[in-house]
Amino acid sequence: MFLIMKTISLNIRRLEGSVKRKYLRDMIPKEEVGLICLQESKCSRFRRESCFYLWGSNEVDWVENDVVNIARGIISM
Repeated sequence: MFLIMKTISLNIRRLEGSVKRKYLRDMIPKEEVGLICLQESKCSRFRRESCFYLWGSNEVDWVENDVVNIARGIISM
């Protein structure tokens, strides 16, 4: 038996604005995403509330790599 998990990786060029957040919030359940990686988030700190909002529930964990020099940050949920 195989277990399939959908993974999405997006270069979002800054995680600001309600349009991008709404797009992600709608896409995650629609596509039944198991893992999402957001590149170039440009977030200096990703808060728990933001993660729960994007994922649509509190049953998620995340790892973030902060902005360092020219690297613009990655968030994996």
